[in-house]
Amino acid sequence: MERYTLLVVSRTQSLAQRLREALDTERHLIRWVPNTSQALKLDLWPSLVLLDLPHSGGRRSTARLKQRFSAPLLALARREGPAPEQADASLSSPWQLQELIKLVETLLIDHAPRTVQANSMSLDTESRRLQLNGAVHQLRPIGCRILAILMSRAGTAVPREELFRRVWHTEDGDNTRALDVHIASLRRQLEEDPRHPQLILTERGVGYRLQPPG
Repeated sequence: MERYTLLVVSRTQSLAQRLREALDTERHLIRWVPNTSQALKLDLWPSLVLLDLPHSGGRRSTARLKQRFSAPLLALARREGPAPEQADASLSSPWQLQELIKLVETLLIDHAPRTVQANSMSLDTESRRLQLNGAVHQLRPIGCRILAILMSRAGTAVPREELFRRVWHTEDGDNTRALDVHIASLRRQLEEDPRHPQLILTERGVGYRLQPPG
């Protein structure tokens, strides 16, 4: 299972604790440090850095963290105003926890490694080319995003609501019918018999599970 490491740089642990309570701890490791100096000493390769900006604006802290870590950086500001130029994204107070979670998930997807693998399956998310059973398939953009998530969680059921939120970046669960349409399209393209899928399986009452070939 794909696991992300989130490095939280904040004066207190409250932000890190809220993230631990909101995110799946089997998929997200939350590491907290109180300041930039301690973050720079870590032997760590985070998937995402969250920086609680100081009152000074945090330009120097942002630059030092970006120089040290190759991960995207999300700056959390206490007031409206321009974020440090080197930040990949920013969020100004007051913000809602769900708004932060959505932005975290978007950054993790957008900055994920371009190649996703699950057993003998290999997907290049930039070119959207999938290697499967000795054949190469060219995927459509939405289908590629769906399959990348399923491959990163191969063997595990991914809830419909989570898939829809991570692919379309919206909480409008009433439109998850669009997800079914794209799953059906993927099955027609990849399954030997789309009516009896062996690769992308439906988990009744939950969502979908990828069962990659050995």
